[in-house]
Amino acid sequence: MKIIHLSDPHIYTDKIHGIDPVDRFKKALNHIIKNHIDADLFTITGDITDLGDRDSYQLYLKIINDFNLPKNLEPKIIIGNHDDREEFKKNFSSIKLDEKGFVQYFEDLDDSRFIFIDTNLINTHAGHYCENRQEWLNKTLNQTSEDKKVYIFMHHNPLSLVKDESDGIGLQQKNEFKEILVHNNKKIKHIFFGHQHITSSGSYCGITFSSPRSTWSPL
Repeated sequence: MKIIHLSDPHIYTDKIHGIDPVDRFKKALNHIIKNHIDADLFTITGDITDLGDRDSYQLYLKIINDFNLPKNLEPKIIIGNHDDREEFKKNFSSIKLDEKGFVQYFEDLDDSRFIFIDTNLINTHAGHYCENRQEWLNKTLNQTSEDKKVYIFMHHNPLSLVKDESDGIGLQQKNEFKEILVHNNKKIKHIFFGHQHITSSGSYCGITFSSPRSTWSPL
């Protein structure tokens, strides 16, 4: 199983702090096409745009359309704190939602289930995973057969990684989310996230995790 994971491209119609996010994103896509055309899944875990505005989402769509990626590389995307859920839904009407309107869905491929979750809350950079969203995740996990390998994709880091200032805008419901992980750590094989713009990897609750640097401005 080969999974390509990008995060935080922060697509915008201009440079951000002197750096062109579009140019960097295109370089990442070119690298993927050149080296990973055989990938089973390609995902981008949030902060698709920098301001969550229509023009930036349309620019992202134009980039993806211009690259004419093969079906196996059509990106599976979720939202981050820089995205706007309602504007996102207008521009990506084919992406599935849960029954409460959150950008949460799953995809099955062979013996694997990829679960994409929504940790966005308007007017804050911190991650939030409310009871409604937790209920959806618990239900989805409970309905997943024991022979399925589960992979979770989210924007905000579910555990502390660096320092109080930046971890303070990670997932706020860390304890509640940890309970879900502990209860399902035999099913869940890996957690993918972004947000902090750093490369990290390790094990949490008996589950491996990883995060990539932002394609826009890696630290």
